[in-house]
Amino acid sequence: MDTLIRIFRSRKLALSDPPDRSAALPHMDFPITPTLVYAHPSTLTTLPAEIIYEIFTFLPWTSLVSLSRTSKLLRAHAFIDSLWARFVRENVPFQPHLKCHPALSWRELYISLHPYWFLTRNKIWFSDKAHSGGRMTGNLVIVRYDPRRQRIEGLRLVAKHGVHDFESWEWKPEVIIHTFNPKVELWADDPIVKIDPGCYAQHNSANEEILMQTGFSTGVKSMISLCHGLPPHLQSNAMALWPPQIIPVRERVRNESRHLFRGEGHRPSSLSDVSENTFRIRKWVEFGGIGTPLGAHIGEDVMTFSTVPDEYYTATKERPWQGIWVGDYSGHGVSCDFLDERPPLE
Repeated sequence: MDTLIRIFRSRKLALSDPPDRSAALPHMDFPITPTLVYAHPSTLTTLPAEIIYEIFTFLPWTSLVSLSRTSKLLRAHAFIDSLWARFVRENVPFQPHLKCHPALSWRELYISLHPYWFLTRNKIWFSDKAHSGGRMTGNLVIVRYDPRRQRIEGLRLVAKHGVHDFESWEWKPEVIIHTFNPKVELWADDPIVKIDPGCYAQHNSANEEILMQTGFSTGVKSMISLCHGLPPHLQSNAMALWPPQIIPVRERVRNESRHLFRGEGHRPSSLSDVSENTFRIRKWVEFGGIGTPLGAHIGEDVMTFSTVPDEYYTATKERPWQGIWVGDYSGHGVSCDFLDERPPLE
């Protein structure tokens, strides 16, 4: 970063005009800005290639796109594939040996699944209701990148009852402890999120819902939509929010809508407005197929998903109990619960 600062500080413009040129300049009551007079070409383009590359390693992808539109030279530098490998790998931190194949380049891979890479970066997501529609029962979803299909997919975390056992608590024998050994696994047969390459490019709008090819049941359809966070000053205790205010998260969104979040106001107007901590999925059963006159939506519902910063469920020396725990609710089934304590310990 020091190199970057020194380079931009060294950019100097010769504003001392010779007599014949200064006479041609109109009278101005304000200083001449650097964009008016240049005495030599841009310092950036005259730098050695390795210095330009070093500068570009500090830039986000949006800056690379902007620079690629300024000149052929900077376009060639901005298209160096190793720069784009960083954008993919930082969003898939748990796959250190990832290759860009089947995409032809890292840049192509990143663009093909943009702007949904935040799903894999946050990895763990939880919803406000299950497929049955029961509120607050929820889903715990693990989102990952599938390099074989060049796809982002989200799988539900499920747990099966294991061996049950009963024992008395030695400190208070009348207390019965119910223990079990659950089998926790991902339900790979029915992904709840499936982002195929190029799906966003077909719409090119952050405000539109994207149809996903999910589900193994005929007629079950689902669409994913991006969200924009609700500013804290607009939140209130009387408002239905997800996640609830008791859960420590970076952003919250509305959790109730009479029209099932169909209004454009529930979705971002541009990519800069997209929340990387929430998203929604609309599911329904359709008879007659998409776009047919006889098509009808049955049982339509919307699930809102949010993520929790990993520092709130990662065990530490001070908080060894923090984590995602599996609980046995007997006839009500098995659940996955976040166990945390706030405020921080003294």
